[in-house]
Amino acid sequence: MTVATNRRHFLQGTSAALVAGFAPRAAWGRTEVDVVIIGAGLAGLLTAHKLEAAGLKTVIVEGEKRVGGRLHTLYDLPGEPEAGGIQVGTGYRLLRAIANDLKVGLSERGGAGAGIAESSSALFNINGQTVTPADWPTAAANRLSANERSTLPSALGFSYGTKLRRLANPEAWLDADPTLDISYATALRQAGASDEALRLIQANMNGNTLASMSQLHALRTAAIFRAGAGPTATIDGGSQRLPEAMAARIKSPIRLGQLVTGISEDANGVTVRTTKNSVRGRHAICTIPFSALRHIPIDGYLDAAIATLIASLPYTRASFAYLSASEAFWKSDGLPETLWTDDPLIGRVFVLGDNPAMLKVWAVGAGADLLVRTNPALAATEIIARIENARPSAKGKLKMERLFSWQQSPMARGIYHHIGIGQAALLARATRAEGQRLHFAGEHMAQSASGMEAALESGDRVARLVAERI
Repeated sequence: MTVATNRRHFLQGTSAALVAGFAPRAAWGRTEVDVVIIGAGLAGLLTAHKLEAAGLKTVIVEGEKRVGGRLHTLYDLPGEPEAGGIQVGTGYRLLRAIANDLKVGLSERGGAGAGIAESSSALFNINGQTVTPADWPTAAANRLSANERSTLPSALGFSYGTKLRRLANPEAWLDADPTLDISYATALRQAGASDEALRLIQANMNGNTLASMSQLHALRTAAIFRAGAGPTATIDGGSQRLPEAMAARIKSPIRLGQLVTGISEDANGVTVRTTKNSVRGRHAICTIPFSALRHIPIDGYLDAAIATLIASLPYTRASFAYLSASEAFWKSDGLPETLWTDDPLIGRVFVLGDNPAMLKVWAVGAGADLLVRTNPALAATEIIARIENARPSAKGKLKMERLFSWQQSPMARGIYHHIGIGQAALLARATRAEGQRLHFAGEHMAQSASGMEAALESGDRVARLVAERI
């Protein structure tokens, strides 16, 4: 492994003919395309479009039989719910521009995982008891410390987050004080969080555990939120409509259902092997999550930071259950729509819509693992029974439609990355690294954005880099 030097050094160095696209022209004939792109998610699709516009020949290989990556609308379920990315933030500049260009509509009806606007409050089921927000401060189920008791379980993370040090802007994590790169659990405890507060924050956090996530990830997330504060939107017709529209404008072939089995880089190009065939390009751009890439052999140059993170960058484990209801019971029982629990099997239960009446169970971390380890029939029975126990008006009205788990997908093995303890400087270096012929993009390689916008940000950056190299 060698440390990646900057592009200027590559272009000015005497060995430039052997790296980064400057191989002798006689070697170009042995490649099929200019760039092989691995992954047909947002990053891969934008990269292909940008390179085509620069006059380059590309091909996309994708293990799934659809485009979109972790944008995945379940068209075959009632109401066509989402399994992947949903929120379009106010600061999603690239995504909004692309959607506008492709005439893909956006609706500002928000949502934090549900696909429709989430209620401002939730019904809580904590320590085996169902409690309304109004009753929470004095409820027997409330085992928080005296100064925490008035804070709702779902607001504890935000409440303690305001006591942590702020980053000046979303990019500040790239060069942040390394003393901030401690576990989120330690940071919250130093801010005064009780053990019960930590337990409840972890119950439904966007990560696996407080102990394994870096405080800098939480600070970065908060900075992104502040920079893009405002109403969120959803993509009309489902999130997958956007990558489908992006794919439709690409002239290059998109080879679906071809799972990558190996990547080999040499002085003249990169060979990408798949379950169906191999394709060789002068360069390759890998946009799939590191959680999936770590199971694919790579032979070639890798920056040390990227090599380390391929093996170790954590991804949130997330499992969902989709349930239909014979009637919208949440409209008549006088209680908040959203159910927020400390039960690992059901986590949070969101209302997806009233017509059809659909619910989505969102479990993360250990809860996500529990759901996928449980026999599907038993999981369905248990989930329904636990929802009915927490919300009696649901009794006899629920039917399981689908269980879905991102960590079980070989193309994802998790829903999105987060920064592990001590990994912030490493990830910052990885986002700045410039490969020789093998390059990387995806939401995990963004510097200033998160989610869907992060994938587009990284794809735009690497497309410009590669276009300059060829």
